[in-house]
Amino acid sequence: MAVNGQENGLNLFRRSGGNTRQEKTRTQRRFRRRFWYLAAFVVICVVAGLAVLFASGPVRIPLLGSLLASQGTRGPVQLSVELARIDFTAHDGIEIILEDASVDIGGPAPVNISLPRLVVPLDRDELLAGKLRFSSLLLDRPRVRVALKGGPAKVPEIGPLMEAVDRTSDVVDDQFARRGLRFVKIRNGSFELAGAFPRSFEGIDADVVRRENRVIRANAKVTGNVSTWRLELARSAPEDGSGKNIGVVVNGITLAELLGPDALERQGKGLGLPASAKVETRLDGDGNFVSANVVGRVRNGWFQLGKTIVAFDDAALSLLFKGGQEAIEVTKSHVIRGNTRIFFTGLIEPDADGGMDWNVGIDMDHPQFGSSDVQEPPQMLDGVKIRARFNPVDRLISVDRFIAKSGKAIAQGVANIQIAADGPYLAIAAEGENIPIGVAKQVWPITLVPPARNWVIENIKQGTVDKFSYTAAIRPPAFNHRDPDAGWSGDDMRMTMSFSGGAVTPFGDLPEVTGLEGTMTVANEVLTVSASNGEATASSGGQVTVPGSVFEIYDLPLRDGKTAKISANVKGAAKDLGAVANSEPLSVIDRVGLKKDGASGTGSIDVVALFPLRKNIDVEDIDWRASGQLDGFSDTNPIMGHTIKNADVQIDANPGQVAIKGNGILDGLQADIDLVVPIGESGVAGKQDVVVAVTAKKLKEKGIDLTAFLDGGLRLEVAGSSEWQAFSVDLRQSVIKLEALGWRKAKGVPATATFKLVETEKAQQVRDFRLTSEGASVVGSMLLSKSGELIEASFDTFKLRPGDNADVAIQRSTDGRYDIIFSGSSFDGRGLIQSLTSPGGSQGAGDFEKGARIAASIDRVTGFNNQTLQGFTGKIETGRKGLRTADLNGKINGQSDFELKVIEQGASQLATGQFADTGATLKFLDFYERMQGGRGVLSVAMADEDSWAGDFKVRSLRITEDPAIKSIRERERSNLDPDSTIATARETDGSANFDTMDINFTREGDILTIIRGALRGNVLGGTVSGKVNLTEQTLSLSGTFVPIYALNNFFAKIPILGFALGGNSGEGLIGVTYRLSGSVSDPVLSVNPISAIAPGIFRKMFEFQQN
Repeated sequence: MAVNGQENGLNLFRRSGGNTRQEKTRTQRRFRRRFWYLAAFVVICVVAGLAVLFASGPVRIPLLGSLLASQGTRGPVQLSVELARIDFTAHDGIEIILEDASVDIGGPAPVNISLPRLVVPLDRDELLAGKLRFSSLLLDRPRVRVALKGGPAKVPEIGPLMEAVDRTSDVVDDQFARRGLRFVKIRNGSFELAGAFPRSFEGIDADVVRRENRVIRANAKVTGNVSTWRLELARSAPEDGSGKNIGVVVNGITLAELLGPDALERQGKGLGLPASAKVETRLDGDGNFVSANVVGRVRNGWFQLGKTIVAFDDAALSLLFKGGQEAIEVTKSHVIRGNTRIFFTGLIEPDADGGMDWNVGIDMDHPQFGSSDVQEPPQMLDGVKIRARFNPVDRLISVDRFIAKSGKAIAQGVANIQIAADGPYLAIAAEGENIPIGVAKQVWPITLVPPARNWVIENIKQGTVDKFSYTAAIRPPAFNHRDPDAGWSGDDMRMTMSFSGGAVTPFGDLPEVTGLEGTMTVANEVLTVSASNGEATASSGGQVTVPGSVFEIYDLPLRDGKTAKISANVKGAAKDLGAVANSEPLSVIDRVGLKKDGASGTGSIDVVALFPLRKNIDVEDIDWRASGQLDGFSDTNPIMGHTIKNADVQIDANPGQVAIKGNGILDGLQADIDLVVPIGESGVAGKQDVVVAVTAKKLKEKGIDLTAFLDGGLRLEVAGSSEWQAFSVDLRQSVIKLEALGWRKAKGVPATATFKLVETEKAQQVRDFRLTSEGASVVGSMLLSKSGELIEASFDTFKLRPGDNADVAIQRSTDGRYDIIFSGSSFDGRGLIQSLTSPGGSQGAGDFEKGARIAASIDRVTGFNNQTLQGFTGKIETGRKGLRTADLNGKINGQSDFELKVIEQGASQLATGQFADTGATLKFLDFYERMQGGRGVLSVAMADEDSWAGDFKVRSLRITEDPAIKSIRERERSNLDPDSTIATARETDGSANFDTMDINFTREGDILTIIRGALRGNVLGGTVSGKVNLTEQTLSLSGTFVPIYALNNFFAKIPILGFALGGNSGEGLIGVTYRLSGSVSDPVLSVNPISAIAPGIFRKMFEFQQN
């Protein structure tokens, strides 16, 4: 614009025709002023426009990006910038903003740095001086990509990676030096490692600084996929070019981050634990790789293989890489877990022939094994050597040799592990000898058959593995506990082992068995341990032996629900065997309610137990059986209420019951024993089947006095459950005596008694009682107290003889006496009559010793001599001393009244009787059977049971078929004239009629004394006196027999003269003295014929004297 103005002014000057110089000068001055005004205006407009433009924000500057790219491109570094802008509005001053910049660094491992946005704060002073310098850089979302060799790397590319880091550091160092940088900030960056094993890391924030000694330090925080971790990098490059060093320290990174994105899907493997790593790298002055020491370390870590967690306190792996050397040295590394301390070195090198295999050698010097789950001292081995090959293409590890030594112990083997797409496949074969159990437990890998390992650790306490051989082929599911497939089956796993000096604790609190020797095998999914010659110490302190035992684990491949079985023969003292059986969780003795420490004897028991293989076992989970023989077994404590001594018994037990069967002394009696004792609340009914051969005397010695009823041997069978006992008594060889009823069963006559005994809290019930013998049957029930006293009884059938039809009800009253109701249509009372008329027959015995009140109602009572008592009713009351009161009524043969009463008079008693037919009454009572008719009256005063004084009077009676009368008459007849009419008229059959019979008698104890007895009749008469021994049933009686009694006795009635001629009252002028002696049932009659011619007073001289 200024040039054009000047040209116009000159043209105007020429057309004016040449003004003067002055005007010309003025014109020039005006022109210049206008020009400068115009120029100033233009400049102001441009400056204002630029000011407005730059004040609005970043402004794109053409060619600035190319300028900066050309300045940044040096050597292997290529910089490109797509867009460059200047921002004069930045808070910190002037900033150059570069967008879509890219840096490519050439080399064996190319590096590409993508810079979506780069902010460069400019130094104003340097800019005014014409220099482009800046103190800091801000890199937003940079992306670094390092490309290692493609395909599978033969050697881990640590060298190329470190060289790439070095070249990148050179660029950084150059920029720091040329631009005067103090620090670089990186925000939200990412790093990608391309190659055989690609990795990428996002969310990187870093600060990079450069020291004056050419040391570059970077501190980065990486927000990873699993955790946030930190990285520190230091790179030094001395000015003298002697060499470079790169150090990298990583803290908090996880194995999952290092292993790649696939590892994130494997939860619960321990891959999320933080680790630390350190890389120390040396390079020469030209940046060529010399060596690198890579160390990775994890503390308090764990990882999971299958269902097994492998934990460690400290694990470190140190690898040494050297430039120009493919072998990788494993420098001193370690794994520490509690008392397990393994330090190892080794070498990893490629195949010498160029194959894909890597050769791996690991050496462990004096490794110490002390597993945390093995509660035994740690074991130190002499050494372990592993020689293996690894094929990264096939992902196959081949262990060509594994050998471990500790003294004489040695184990060696081979293995293959292939990591396929579906997981690892393992094949292993191993053998060894002379290995202590302690060493075997410590070195047994925790991942190898964990359930069997756990059982061995917990249950095998000592011993030596003499030899073993093991082979296995395991598929991937074995290493995934969520997979129901175990990864092996059938004979994929096999093992044979021989051992000696073993000590095993089976399960629970069962005692430890020591001294075992035998074999252990794994075949067809079953682990079997066969052992012999063991012994154990029971909790009672005694020793038991275990001659043979077998332990088995079934279904080994099952993840859960394995079943174990133990079979053993145990011998020892009964006390010690019982202590073993009472060990937890069996607790057999406690659960059957028995007491401990009372058993003696010896025995042999075979035990079989089936139980789930887990740590805590309940008794309900154990299916067990025990059977055996006990010899000389005794127990001072009762078993189901019985004491057993010197018994040889067979024992059979299971979770529900204990059965004891054999022969021994039960409750002091020799018996066949068959008991079933329920265990706990199994629901099994208890049983007591006992057969006892015993005598009544033996029972009496044991406190069971049945001698009043029994005599001789009996066989007692007892059977029952926990609720009742059934008794069956064979009484064939017994004499049964029911003296109170006059009933007796002779020895050899079949008889049985059966009943059930049910015990309640307060009483004992005798149910279904049945006594049977020839013609006898008693059926009913009884209620007894806990001490055995009778409380009540009811016998619906009470038949002691054929024809009986009666029932009996008994109830004990509050005063201790019994109320007895006896009723029926017929009853044979002959035995009862014998009992009542015998000495002491009315006294109580046993439960009835306090007495009884008896109410009887019998339609027909059968007595002796075909006599009956019909319509019999009676009430009888007895006490401790015998009969107290009685009121008996009936009709003899249904015709003649019978009445007998006994009443108390103070301390004594009075018995009175009225008998319409005395002869029939005496026959009924079996007192005298030759009397006919006669009305009798009885009156007896009883001071006590055995002291009586009484009178018995009978009127109008007849004596028939009396041998004494017949004998005397025959003697009289022989003395009379055969032709006499008197002799012809007399009866010679022993019969006579009498008007009266009076007997005055006393009783003292067993002696009945007839003080005076007299018979008076028109034809015959007589007297009697003497004694009868009621116990011995003997008599000694004497008296006078008077023929033609009415005439002879006439003289005896004349005072003084009658006594001289007739003797005592009742004796005639002519009489014969006689004597009866011997047994009551068959007395001997003796007659003194001289007495017949002696008048009364002289006849006394010829009477028989009493013994």
